[in-house]
Amino acid sequence: MVDLIAFLEEVFGNPVLFFPLLFLFSVLVAVILPIPIEFALIWPILSGDFVLFVGATLTIATGKTVGAWAIFFLGIRVEDNIRRWSEKYRFWKRFVELMTRFVRRTRHVGLLILLSIPLMPDTVPIYIYSLFNTEGEVLSMSVFLGVNFVAGVIRSAIVAALFVAFGFVAV
Repeated sequence: MVDLIAFLEEVFGNPVLFFPLLFLFSVLVAVILPIPIEFALIWPILSGDFVLFVGATLTIATGKTVGAWAIFFLGIRVEDNIRRWSEKYRFWKRFVELMTRFVRRTRHVGLLILLSIPLMPDTVPIYIYSLFNTEGEVLSMSVFLGVNFVAGVIRSAIVAALFVAFGFVAV
């Protein structure tokens, strides 16, 4: 445990280590880790260093966007398989229809709202909006990626505002 704490102190204090690891962590959170990214913002917020916080915010937003880009292509590649499965299994067909309807109705605004909620795992909404985005018709790739980036920035700002509002950080 002491080694982990020492490693984290070294990473947080060294931008050459911190930003690449934060970027990789952000990509992994978007693609496979169903955990919130906010934990990576604690040190930049508590340090009171605005430049570090902005750098961390942009790194997180960029990493999440890169992860979303990979998932968007995955969604296009597996969509035919999902549709075939839905023809075979009644439950799956209902699920696919429900998710497709949800994505069509909520579009980019729904994705933006879901990805902007602090402590909400990004993985699930990104996959839903990618896999049930009928052949990229509902959300184009540029809109999908843009929403992911903007939501990353909004989410970081909300987390920082909460830290300030609850008195953890003075402005």
